[in-house]
Amino acid sequence: MSLKLRPARPEDAPALTTIMHLAKASWGYTEELMREWREHWQITPDLLLELDGIVAEENGVLVAFSGAKHDTNGRVDLDYLYVTPEVQKSGIGALLLMRSEDRARQQGYTKIALRSEVNAGGFYERCGYETTGQEPSQMAPGRFMPLMEKHLQPAVYPISKIDLRISGQPWAFEAANKAAISEYFAEKQRQIPELWNGRTLKLTDHRFEDGVLSGTCTECSYAAFLTWRDWGAPDLTTFNLFGSAVLRSSEGALLYGVMSPHTATAGLIYPMGGNLDPSDVNDSGSIDMQASIARELEEETGLSTRQLKHEELLIIFDGARISVSQVFDCDRPAEDLRAAINAHSKASAEQELADVRIIRTVDDLKDPAIVPYARDLGHYLLA
Repeated sequence: MSLKLRPARPEDAPALTTIMHLAKASWGYTEELMREWREHWQITPDLLLELDGIVAEENGVLVAFSGAKHDTNGRVDLDYLYVTPEVQKSGIGALLLMRSEDRARQQGYTKIALRSEVNAGGFYERCGYETTGQEPSQMAPGRFMPLMEKHLQPAVYPISKIDLRISGQPWAFEAANKAAISEYFAEKQRQIPELWNGRTLKLTDHRFEDGVLSGTCTECSYAAFLTWRDWGAPDLTTFNLFGSAVLRSSEGALLYGVMSPHTATAGLIYPMGGNLDPSDVNDSGSIDMQASIARELEEETGLSTRQLKHEELLIIFDGARISVSQVFDCDRPAEDLRAAINAHSKASAEQELADVRIIRTVDDLKDPAIVPYARDLGHYLLA
């Protein structure tokens, strides 16, 4: 099964209407009630232009979707979440719900609200929603639809300990999609010839509690990771965990890298950092996050952690991304650091950075090229 998530498009409207009607009918309503409901409830191209919609494709066929509307009071209303009966109870609904919450959080919203189907309240409760009221159901006389909401947690937390170990098992996503991964990466290499299919580590099980991150990472190919990322991170348990080095200049400005056009994140802006790889695993099987951060910092900037002062260690949750970010204070002004880093990048073989962006105030974080976790991190450090 190849499951992909992507933004909804206006041309999806007929297929999403069918999914919605089939999903609603699966609750056992009478055909008379369903006939009236189908006439009233349609997904139109214009509606999809208004919604923040996500669709799920299984082997190229649309099987589920979510759709949210954003209000001006810091809340997102999840008006649509439907899964075709053939794939219900497979986790696709929970996955779409999670990705809808991720989208809301990334756009700065703190609460998501919904009107549940009369029989679906238990599902939403298991996903962390609380009932705040109820409305009579027209489809099930005498029963009520729960009105539910969930407060979205902050993105940034201090972290005191990291306890990560390597798994000896293959990554399930890679094992299930070998041919598709090979085909996808070949196309990406045609677009960006500099892409290299090395080995990387991804977080496949974890907990974060009382400032402690613990869990398991699984080794995979970079091609598999890139496919998973571009397919919308289509599973509930895998996360792209990586380390970041946040440089803070003598006057308190933050320095973020602007990625070069030949990289897989071309044009995006975020702190220096990169993927965990097998060299970060020590002889005991534990993963050295600080070693990864130091390596990436030196590769991208020419700076050694011995030249810098270690300050806050933070963890930032950003949908399927999790960054462990070490803040380093430097006794040099931001413009001097920028010039030195740019000179190092230009002289390096990889030339990963096209430039360095200096972030002095929260207003400097409004550039849409700054990825959500980097924006949240900047707000945390500059507020």
